[in-house]
Amino acid sequence: MLDRAEILNRIPHQGASCLLDHCDAWSEDRLRARMRNPCDPLNPLRRDGRLGPVVAAEIAMQAAALHGALIGRATDRPGYLAALRDIEIFCDRLDRAQYGALLVDVVREHATAEGLVYAFTVASASGVRLVAGTGTVFFSRATLPA
Repeated sequence: MLDRAEILNRIPHQGASCLLDHCDAWSEDRLRARMRNPCDPLNPLRRDGRLGPVVAAEIAMQAAALHGALIGRATDRPGYLAALRDIEIFCDRLDRAQYGALLVDVVREHATAEGLVYAFTVASASGVRLVAGTGTVFFSRATLPA
């Protein structure tokens, strides 16, 4: 299990841009994380006073980045979200008090030197599915300067 400080040490998303508060568990192919307070009015992804359901993809891809760092798939090449597929949205917004913390599950479906594919589900604290889909991350061919 990892707390927010440990997550911040492993992914490039920093400060309020990091949407994960806790990592509950991970294995070679899976990770479960939590976003404690989707109702936070200071969330930088809020628009027009609400946190839309598409933000779930960003939360999930941050969980995928954390998974890659934890299992040693992190690379010195930056990764970019290249595609979202099969997105299913079961809610009109993520910031409903009755949802409580958001549970984020990611499953690595494919991995190569060029990129990764993760299936994801974002659910309420009680397990109600809110958003599901697949995200593809490609690694840049350019290396970062030392």
